[in-house]
Amino acid sequence: MAGNPLDEVMEWFQTARDAIRVTERIVTQKIPRAIIRKHRFHGQSEAACCELLTSSLDKLTHHVILGLTAIFERTLRDHLRKSPVLMAPTGDPHLDGVRSEILKDIEFWNLSARVVELFPSVDGNVRGLVRQIIEYRNWVAHGHSLGTSAPLKLEAIDAHRNLTTFLVQAGVISP
Repeated sequence: MAGNPLDEVMEWFQTARDAIRVTERIVTQKIPRAIIRKHRFHGQSEAACCELLTSSLDKLTHHVILGLTAIFERTLRDHLRKSPVLMAPTGDPHLDGVRSEILKDIEFWNLSARVVELFPSVDGNVRGLVRQIIEYRNWVAHGHSLGTSAPLKLEAIDAHRNLTTFLVQAGVISP
């Protein structure tokens, strides 16, 4: 089993989030000469800077959850493609053609309705949480620009924890 492919995303998210927090501290504590002309915040009011930072952190969180879910999806689909249930190429054009079509079809299976449900070893509550994360990902990718509200309040750390729990319980990655 492989390591957790989601961890790298969380590492850079935590670095970026910390950089936003440090910048906010610089702005609110009015540290002299810390913000220079080339910085986005130069010449802006404290309130405007804090609003930009808050907005940036929100958008960063949305996109991290989008990325975590995409990596989770790719990891599951790759795992399914390697399933021993799928026969190895046989040399028989008919059987190899059927195998090839099944492998292509896996890419189009609905993540929430089909792929997640193919792992009965995963606790039902965890599968439910993952479906909520997928719904949130869909909102980030398609709905938030239409002015619709988020289906739930979700933090990147919670998405990471629940997606990781699923991958471990499914036997896709090691604990």
